[in-house]
Amino acid sequence: MSMFSLPSLSLVAVGLSGAVLLVLLLVLHQLQLLSGPAVRGKHHAWKKDEDPALVSDSSPLLVALDKVQFTLLSMLSRRISPVLFPPPLTDLNFYSVEEHPGVSGLVAVTIDDCFCRQNDPKRSLMPPVRAMIKKSGHRVTFFTTLQYAKGEWREKEIREFVKDGHELGNHCKDDREYDNEDVEVFASDLDETSSFIKKMCGSAPKWFRAPSGKISPGMSAELKKRDMLHVMLDGYANDPHIPDARFIASTMLRAATDGSVLIIHMPESGFREWCFEAIDLLLKGLKAKGLKSVTLSELKEAAEGKKTK
Repeated sequence: MSMFSLPSLSLVAVGLSGAVLLVLLLVLHQLQLLSGPAVRGKHHAWKKDEDPALVSDSSPLLVALDKVQFTLLSMLSRRISPVLFPPPLTDLNFYSVEEHPGVSGLVAVTIDDCFCRQNDPKRSLMPPVRAMIKKSGHRVTFFTTLQYAKGEWREKEIREFVKDGHELGNHCKDDREYDNEDVEVFASDLDETSSFIKKMCGSAPKWFRAPSGKISPGMSAELKKRDMLHVMLDGYANDPHIPDARFIASTMLRAATDGSVLIIHMPESGFREWCFEAIDLLLKGLKAKGLKSVTLSELKEAAEGKKTK
């Protein structure tokens, strides 16, 4: 499911200069709703039915519509994201360099649905992803879905990511939306995931991202009790549904600027493999733009005037 719910957008909130683009986005959204099923691949117990696993699972028409939609969104990202993910339910979408000059030259690349949903180490791309990021010199934040992170072979690789200076964020226990769940269920799954992350890196996570960005006031209250921050984005290219690495990277790079928070998803063999190349192109493109990815905590420290490595 896309994190963007376009019908909820206010034309006034994004300014008159964005009104024409938003009308186009709304038209595209309605066309998508009328175009039938987005995914035509096989059912797998380890993924949502609406998420394509392979390029061949996707509808070419819906992919084309998505590309237009997210190209437009990337042009308005800093106006739209605070409207889609407003405070107080969301604590951070990006840092403005005008308000926080310390973030000049810095962004935070964040990777969701980590680390491998298929219960087979041969399907994991954790080692090549780690090698790719290490070679790039960037640091990222991995948003950990507990059901995709437990297990000896996964945990061994996760500890290597932590050794490399990367950060673990909490993406809850299951890959599903919690905003309509009893808050007690959410709190239990949140704490179980945080306990796992503490076991992996020695400290409880500071950052949470709600699956699909769907967060309720009750969920927000539970986060505040634990001094956790809900973080969303200002750069995203709907990579789960657009199996085109070059498009994903170029769209995110268009939005990326000082203080950006960028979201992409974890690839694995036979599922979202295109994200592997997209991450590589994104990291190289950031360097070409004079931007360095750091962890979310490092970006926050830079925004507060503290030095970042």
